[in-house]
This record gives sequence, C-alpha cells and structure tokens, in this order.
Amino acid sequence: MSSFRSDSSGAAEAVANIEDLLTQILVSVPLRSLARFKCISTHWRSLISDLHTVKNPKISTFFPSKFQDESYESIPLGNSQIPSCWNPLKILNNSIPDGSELRILQSCNGLLLCLCVTTKERRHDVVYVFNPTTNQFRAISSPRVRENMSLSAFTHYALAFDPCKSPHYKVICVSNFFYCYDRGHHQIDIYSSETGEWKHLDTPFFPSPLHFNRIREGAVYCNGAVHWMRNVGGNLSFSDARNEFIRHETDVLHYFDIGQERLGLVSATPPIPLVVRNIPLKDSGKSPTEWPTFDQRYFGESGGHLYLIETYKHCKTQFDVMEMERDYSGWFVKYHVDLNPLFTALPSSNDSVILCLSQEKEKHNEEDSSADLLLHMPGKVISYNLRNKTFKTSVVESANEKLFFDIDSRFFCSEVVMYPYMESLACVGR
Repeated sequence: MSSFRSDSSGAAEAVANIEDLLTQILVSVPLRSLARFKCISTHWRSLISDLHTVKNPKISTFFPSKFQDESYESIPLGNSQIPSCWNPLKILNNSIPDGSELRILQSCNGLLLCLCVTTKERRHDVVYVFNPTTNQFRAISSPRVRENMSLSAFTHYALAFDPCKSPHYKVICVSNFFYCYDRGHHQIDIYSSETGEWKHLDTPFFPSPLHFNRIREGAVYCNGAVHWMRNVGGNLSFSDARNEFIRHETDVLHYFDIGQERLGLVSATPPIPLVVRNIPLKDSGKSPTEWPTFDQRYFGESGGHLYLIETYKHCKTQFDVMEMERDYSGWFVKYHVDLNPLFTALPSSNDSVILCLSQEKEKHNEEDSSADLLLHMPGKVISYNLRNKTFKTSVVESANEKLFFDIDSRFFCSEVVMYPYMESLACVGR
C-alpha cells in the first residue's frame, strides 16, 4: 500500500511539472477554484495568472445595483455555480464605516465598480474596484474634495477594463461644479491601476449643456470608451402638425474615449419605437387614442456594439432593439421583438425585466451572430433568441421572486439596475 501511495504521489508530481499538460487541466477548472490554487506555489500563481488569455468566461449571474442591509439577492443563470443568496459585497461592507451606503455603479469584464457614500455632508466619495471571484478590492479616494460645502456638484464614475488588451484598468471621474452665477464646468480625472494615481486632464472645461446631471446609473464600456445614457426615457410629445410622436431631447448618449482622452456626445435621438408609432389616432387625427407611458429601459454592450431597449406599459410584450452605429452617427432598429407567443406558452408569467442582450458569432459565419435576450420572470430566467424566436427556460430559486417584484416596483423610482457578472482572475490590488 505504501508503494502505491508513493507511486501515485510521484505521478501527480510529474503531471504538475509538465506545464503544457497542467495548463490544459487548469483551463477546465472553475475560476473560483483557480483563485485558491494560486496559493499552492509561485509557479502555479504565475501559470494561473496567464490563463486570462485562455479563459473566456460567460455571464454567470446578475447583481442589483442596490440592496437592503445584509440582504442581497442575485439572479444566477442555469449553468452558474453561484447561489442566489451569495453576497459579493459582504467583504466590502465589513471594510466601510458604519452607516455608510454601498452600491454597485458598474460591472466591467469581471470587475465591479462600487461607491461608498458616508453621509449627505460628505466632502468626498470613495470608490472601490472589486473582484468578487478573488475577493480582492482596491479603495480609491475621489480626486475632487469639496472645500466649499455651499458648492453644488455632481460626480459620475466609470470603469474601463479589457483583460484581452491589458491587465490594468482605469477609473474615469467626471465632475461638475456649479457656482452662484456660473452654469458650471466639467472636470475630468483618470485613475490608472498601473500607476496608482489620478491624472487631471489639461484640457478646456466642457460646458454644462452636456447635462451630465441627468445621467442614469450604469456606465457601459465598449470599444475603448465608456458611455453614459441620459435618464430621459419616454420623453415624448405629440406633434399636431406632423400627426406623430417626437422626442424632446437630442443629446442622450455621452461617451469618453480612453485612448484620445476626449469627451463627446451623440446628438442623434433614438427612433420612435414601433409600438408608439402604431398607437391609433382619434377621428380628428390631432391626438392619439392613448398616451404611451414609459416602463423600463435597457442600455448595454454586446459583441462590440451598444444596444438600447425601451418598453412602454400599454404594450410591454413588444419593443425594438436599437443598435448604435460604430461611428456614433445614430441609432437604428436591429430587431422588432414580439413576446406574445412567449407569454402564451408561459401563461403563469405576465411580466418580465430585461437583464441583458448576449450575442455570439456563428461558427461558420464570422460576420453573422446569434443574439439572445435574457429576461427575468418570477422564478425563472428566459433566454429568447431574437433571430429564430425560440426560447429556453432556466429555473431560479424561489427566493428571487421577491427580488423580481422589488425590481419591478422600484425599477425607475430608485433606479435599480441589474449588472451582468462573469468570473475573472484579474488582479485589482489592495
């Protein structure tokens, strides 16, 4: 028996020393286990750290931007090993002052950007870049300290991280300070994890008509830039002269190009959704038979493209999926979606929350892609294929039914946003 154990131990040691074979084995290991394996030896730590170029993790769960006390309910996907009651922010909660509020601002390629707000009279905020897979986090103090507390200001943060391009990340801070007789100006600072320092851009101030004070939560990183969407969903009016609905606002999308260090905005408005254009007119033709009440908005990235979805209460089951041109020239309708057949097949569900749009390139056609819309319903997550109009159902723990109804009732009152999360071995430091 002792000889068998010795031979087994020797064989295991031999496998561990064959780097190519060991790499193939480690690639199939879940990332949360790999994070623990990095403690075995310096060699393993180095080997596992290089696996970010091999691993291609997919979305495993969704986190709400806000939560109550210690209660934190997530939405795991069917293939996820993460339980719905897992609280990824527990380690952060134990590190912040008592009475502070902690919420998620953004999810970017496996890293979470979180904000800690101490009091209403705070002089500065603290943001955290957090990796729930490794439980590592880095606290970053705001570059803007409010020396004059009579000064009115707002600050928006965004995280830029692409592990395929660099192991380092950047945090962008856009601030606007309003003085008594001044409309205010924007100031931009960039934090680099490589240098551990903030950099203030030596560029002219940006004028306040960019309306950053009306930005909704949830910046989106895409193609080397971070994007913010203004919270103007459903801001429609009816034109008697044109006998149709029109949008009030023009500048609804803002972006910051990381490489060029340039702030810009998209002046093109999204097209009027088909369900709004199809509202019949009264006999006189000067007014619609009903007014479209805004329901929810999804803004996100998939396959290197930005997508926008707006739904309206009078017809929640039908909506347009809009895609932004890569040159920011405008939005166009990519898909018209009709979920009525889905709700007919699932009569127990009569409402849904849009989680994300996910698309993958086809194996035989790199120019084409298959897009799935992920929807959350009480007790289940639906994957709806936008091309062939088929769907798959994943059962979610019943505890998440409460989360669904909380989101549905507060979705646009307190801006509860669902953030997609994927496991990552990215190092954020401390």
